[in-house]
Amino acid sequence: MGNWGAICVEAALPATGDDLFERHCRELRPRALKFAFGMIRDQARAEELLQEALLRLCSARGRYAEGADDVRRYLFRILANLCLDELRRGKTGGEVLEGAAPLERLRLERAQSEPAAELERRERLAAVERAIGMLPGAERAALLLRELEGQSYAQIAQALGTSVSDVTNLIHRARSRFAELLRPWME
Repeated sequence: MGNWGAICVEAALPATGDDLFERHCRELRPRALKFAFGMIRDQARAEELLQEALLRLCSARGRYAEGADDVRRYLFRILANLCLDELRRGKTGGEVLEGAAPLERLRLERAQSEPAAELERRERLAAVERAIGMLPGAERAALLLRELEGQSYAQIAQALGTSVSDVTNLIHRARSRFAELLRPWME
């Protein structure tokens, strides 16, 4: 299996023997996990859905081109569909994203030196997370793909299996609802 095989097992990536494909998957994994977590708000389930998406991506090879953009588009389409299915079934959680030890240490140091500012930051972050969680699934997916991933409207349309005009409407409604939900924090 080689050294890369061990990395694949650790990172829940499929070992294919194709170094380029595996590199694309490895590079996309953190961003895809962030997207999945943003969609369903449960770290363990987000990791499971990402693993399922990577396995489906691997088994679907040959149905899409092998370039980095093609792999990314296909992965996010699979992952978006899995997350939307999960939301439809009502299986979402609210666990905090882990694995940010250096950042957490920095936050703890800041919290000890500036407790009032840290409390306000945490309350604001919680309000943003609640607002995102209250968005309907398709709007949430479109907004996260645009704002977190920086994908174009055409790429989002492809990932969600819809038209660019539908994506424009989804993002507009998501931003409007998001702003309305956060209005108390803006005053």
